[in-house]
Amino acid sequence: MSDLPVLDARAAFVDVGSEQMHVSVAGGPPQVFGAVTAQLHALRDWLEAQGVRSVAMEATGVYWLPLYGLLEAAGFEVRMVNGRQTRNLPGRKTDMQDCQWGATLHSHGLLRAGFVPPAHSSDARLHAPAPTTSAWPRPTCSTCSRRWSA
Repeated sequence: MSDLPVLDARAAFVDVGSEQMHVSVAGGPPQVFGAVTAQLHALRDWLEAQGVRSVAMEATGVYWLPLYGLLEAAGFEVRMVNGRQTRNLPGRKTDMQDCQWGATLHSHGLLRAGFVPPAHSSDARLHAPAPTTSAWPRPTCSTCSRRWSA
């Protein structure tokens, strides 16, 4: 990695969890923040104080949604990346090591952003489309083809 040029020396990576966010800037020492709103605001403020412009994050589930929206609203370039891109050598690994490795990859420009729906459709990130309220045509039962009564 030392032969690769550093494209962004202030690139950050967040390993998102249900209770803790592990954050590293350019592979430096990790910081740990909680997952409640006040702690997410503290994370955002810390990133701004570090001069970070671009943040990549890896998460499973929906725990990334509040942080993603908060950082995006604050003007950061936020990238949601697939965990396959950040896999390191097999063996013992921790969230601390994962965030440092991810930050190193991100600072070298080696992480690609996945698709995230635009902010104005944030409800689509969490919910299925609402059922229609129109009376016609009424839905039918998939087993017996009878119409449901309203």
